Amino acid sequence: MKTLPSQNRAAGRAHNPRLEAGMGMVDMMVATSIFSLVVLGVVYTQMFCMRLDELANSKMGASDSSRRGFDVLTSDIRCAKTWFIGTGNQSSFTPCGNATNQIGNALQISYTTDTNTFVRYFFDTNRCQLCRMPSGAASYSVIARSLTNASGLGMRFEAQKYDGTMLQDLQFKYVIVTTLEFAQYQYPLTRVGPGLYYDYYKLQFKVASHNFN
Repeated sequence: MKTLPSQNRAAGRAHNPRLEAGMGMVDMMVATSIFSLVVLGVVYTQMFCMRLDELANSKMGASDSSRRGFDVLTSDIRCAKTWFIGTGNQSSFTPCGNATNQIGNALQISYTTDTNTFVRYFFDTNRCQLCRMPSGAASYSVIARSLTNASGLGMRFEAQKYDGTMLQDLQFKYVIVTTLEFAQYQYPLTRVGPGLYYDYYKLQFKVASHNFN
């Protein structure tokens, strides 16, 4: 059997018309479709990651802002010698009477038995914010903004017994409860509500005094 030299075999391959043929229309359409799918996948992944990053930033910003403000609130309650729940604002405060549910939009705390020196927390329902004002101060500071009352339990303070029932006598060893419901995150601004990123955003605090009689 006679074989061709290697040079002849290489030349035969080089002049093979099937090897010299380029991409056809079908090949081009398939390659373009695959490339388009890859590009769409990259774009969608990028958009999803950016949205997830914004939501994570919103949660962390809200948590960080809440922690700074509510650390002050919980510290004041724990240090309270006496406290009263009632109706109040920047200029006045009326405590709840005895034998009634201890529930209202304001909380007044005294570190000693001298009730003329106090720290007052009150919900401003018109501006939807929680405020803090020490006695003798000319103005108040805002602890929380963009509040709402979606469940009917927000923007108020109440005193509860150990089993969660409402307190009706003026004792200071029970738990102070407040529920804060937010209409938006603060950093960055993210709306909260039906049809938006979140339908509901709530923080509930239950704090007891460590300094009662």
